[in-house]
Amino acid sequence: MESLTLTLIALSILGLSLFPSKSGLVRRLRPRQSLPIRRPSTQSFSEIDVLLEIPDFASLIGFAVAAGESLETGLRIAVQRSSGFLSQEFGFIIRNVDHGSILQVELERVSRESNSQQVSELALKLALATSNGSAVSDLIGEYVQSSILELKAVLLERAGKNETKMMIPLVFVILPVTVLFAVYPSLNILQNSFL
Repeated sequence: MESLTLTLIALSILGLSLFPSKSGLVRRLRPRQSLPIRRPSTQSFSEIDVLLEIPDFASLIGFAVAAGESLETGLRIAVQRSSGFLSQEFGFIIRNVDHGSILQVELERVSRESNSQQVSELALKLALATSNGSAVSDLIGEYVQSSILELKAVLLERAGKNETKMMIPLVFVILPVTVLFAVYPSLNILQNSFL
């Protein structure tokens, strides 16, 4: 009796795999396509560009997870709704997950291989949150706050450097010209008064 039940179950699974369907069972039984080869990004990026993207991108993930979505769905939403370096990096993760890879493994790989410290930190935090089972929305909220503080510090540092650079034309061009305009008429009057 049990062997008959097992045979019927096996035949039903085999029958489901023969007919195309959008069910998860059939999708998992189909042979997997090969994973795409990762090519280095031709688009150049600066750390400030990544820092400007991170709060919005991470907030999208956090809002989706807080609304009850899984981390994978939150990543999909953030990738679809944003553009830039981060969406390219995490879009590659989503494509690999679609081809059968595990999300946590892909996040750990990006945290090791990424050229950007901020991207690798975000990927590592998300990977650790999925492995430990901690609250992803709280973790992302704290990460967004720390990235905003880091962005402010970087922008203040750049503004200080730009302020110093703006002093160069003031000291070497505007101030000497102003002094010449003030001194030349006085020298001209003094020279004409002694003649």
